[in-house]
Amino acid sequence: MENSYIPTLAFILLFNITTLTSSTPFFNSTRDQLALISVKNTITSDPRGLLTTNWSTHTPVCNWIGVTCSVKNHRVTALNISHFDLSGTIAPHIGNLTFLRSLDLSFNNFTDTIPSDLSNLRRLEELHTGANAFSGGIPPSLFNITSLQILDMGYNFLNGDIPEEVGNLSSLQVFNLGYNNLTGSVPRGVFNVSSLVEIILRNNNLSNYIPSDICNNTPILRIISFSGNQLSGKIPATIWKCRELEALFLSSNHLNGSIPGEIGSLSKLSKLLLGINNLEGMLNFII
Repeated sequence: MENSYIPTLAFILLFNITTLTSSTPFFNSTRDQLALISVKNTITSDPRGLLTTNWSTHTPVCNWIGVTCSVKNHRVTALNISHFDLSGTIAPHIGNLTFLRSLDLSFNNFTDTIPSDLSNLRRLEELHTGANAFSGGIPPSLFNITSLQILDMGYNFLNGDIPEEVGNLSSLQVFNLGYNNLTGSVPRGVFNVSSLVEIILRNNNLSNYIPSDICNNTPILRIISFSGNQLSGKIPATIWKCRELEALFLSSNHLNGSIPGEIGSLSKLSKLLLGINNLEGMLNFII
């Protein structure tokens, strides 16, 4: 009679253990810890010993340098390892930090490609990978993170076209891909994002025209920085619709035609660079 209870008891124990490990803060923080340890293991140089001495399984992950956790569930919500002088690559396991809202990897010496696994971070609002040595193309899947507000990937060696899927980022405010090796056209889709404040694509190898509807759906756009590319055609006459524009940088391209007089109606414009183009006419207003 006693033996008939053994399978039932075993099931209850298994159920309780499974429930405990899948819902408790301990399990959740352990999952994040494993992801961060994988990130640490692909770092080949840590000259200041910041991760080597601090990211230890003997201390809670929420106490690690560069790590911020939520109070409620102890999940990692921010990772800031900028200016740590780190070298190496970024492990795809970083995509397991699914509660992450801010990721800052900038000003290090990371190489190789930007992992497409970052697209698993569906809560991410800020992504900073600038001032590294990342190469390869921009993973189109990144533009499925519709919560992104800041995407800063400047000063790397990224190449290929800018995915048109950038237009999916309905909350995007800052879009910085400056100082890379990107080719193709300025993506039209980004100018359908009404929350856009800054777009910085300077010093790449972008060609073709500046979209004529650049200001039709961007009412709070303040900075347009396209200098140092191979853009051709005319400056859109509809530039006057960017009423909040403070800086317009279009120098060192192959633009031609007349300088639109409509630029003079931009009352908040304080910085204007149009030199080293094939433009005609004169500015009849003072910046």
